[in-house]
Amino acid sequence: MNASSSAAPGRELAGPPVAVVTGGARGLGLALAERFAAAGHRVVVGDLEGEALRAAAARLGDDHLAVAADVTRPEDTARLAEAAVERYGRLDVWVNNAGVLADGPLAEQDPGLAAAMSRVNLDGTANGCRAALGVMLPAGRGRIVNVSSLTALKPLAGLAHYSATKAAVAALSAALHREVKGSGVRVTAVLPHLLDTPAGSGLRARPTAALAPERVAGLVVRLVTRGSRRQSVCVPWWAGPALRPAAFLPGVLRDLLDDLMRLDEIALGRDTRRRARYTAELRARYGGGAARPVPAERPAATAGRPAAAGQPAAADQPAKDSA
Repeated sequence: MNASSSAAPGRELAGPPVAVVTGGARGLGLALAERFAAAGHRVVVGDLEGEALRAAAARLGDDHLAVAADVTRPEDTARLAEAAVERYGRLDVWVNNAGVLADGPLAEQDPGLAAAMSRVNLDGTANGCRAALGVMLPAGRGRIVNVSSLTALKPLAGLAHYSATKAAVAALSAALHREVKGSGVRVTAVLPHLLDTPAGSGLRARPTAALAPERVAGLVVRLVTRGSRRQSVCVPWWAGPALRPAAFLPGVLRDLLDDLMRLDEIALGRDTRRRARYTAELRARYGGGAARPVPAERPAATAGRPAAAGQPAAADQPAKDSA
C-alpha cells in the first residue's frame, strides 16, 4: 500500500484526527496516547512487542491501535504510517517519543548502549519523520512533534552521549521546519526537563523536581489542538530563557554555575539501585561493548505488524521510553 494516498491537498477528511505515538507503551508515550485519546483523536501506539504494548492496547481500548514496531527500522515506521491510513484513512499527528537513556561517564559506557542511543533517539526520530512526511506532504497538512530534552541546551556530565543525541533531535527539528515551511506540515521540538518515568529513575533531578509525564503530554496535546506555530518548547517554560543565554557566558562562569547548582550530581550521583531494572533492560537488548561486557544475545527485530487493541503481541521485549 502507498500510504501517501490517504488524502489530496485541501480535501476535508472524515472521522476524528489520528495521532501516531512512538514509544507509546509506557512513560511519556503512554501519557501522550491517553491524552490524545481523551482529546478525541484515534491513536496508533508504536512500541516494541511485549507486555507493555499489550497493556497499553488494553488501556486504550478498541477504538485505538497498537502496532509492534522498532523505530530503528525504517520499514517499521513506514508500517506505522500505513497502519494509521489503512485503519482510519488519515494521519494528522506524529509524535517521535521513543528513546533510551543510558547513563554514566563516557569512558566507562558500554559502546553498545551508546550506539543504541544514537539509533533510537536520533535515527528513530528521523525514520519517524520520513514515514510521517510520506503521508503529510501529499495531504498538505500535519504536525510532527519530536521529543528532545533540556540536555540539548544544557549537556550534563554522565549523560554525554544522551545529551548529544537530544541536541541532534533539536537540530533535526529546526532544519526540517525549514524544509517543509509552506507545505502545511508543522514541526515542533519539545524539550522537557527530567521526567518521572522508568528512563529517569534514579537520576537526581536538579534544580527542580522531575516532571510528571502527564504534564508534558498535556502541553503537547494543547500545542497540537490549538494549532500552535511554536517551533521549540521547553518544559518548564522558563528553562529556555534561563539556559539559552548561558551558552554565551565564558566557560569559567558556566563551570561556576554548574558547580553552584550541583548539576553534575544529576547523572554522576545517580541512585544505581533505583536504575537497576531499567539499565538491565537496556543491557539485555543493546549491550555487548568492550567498555562494560554484557551478554551479546539480542532479540530478533520486531516485525512491525499491527496488534489491535486488546489482542496479544508476541514475545516480551523491553519497551523504549522517552526521558
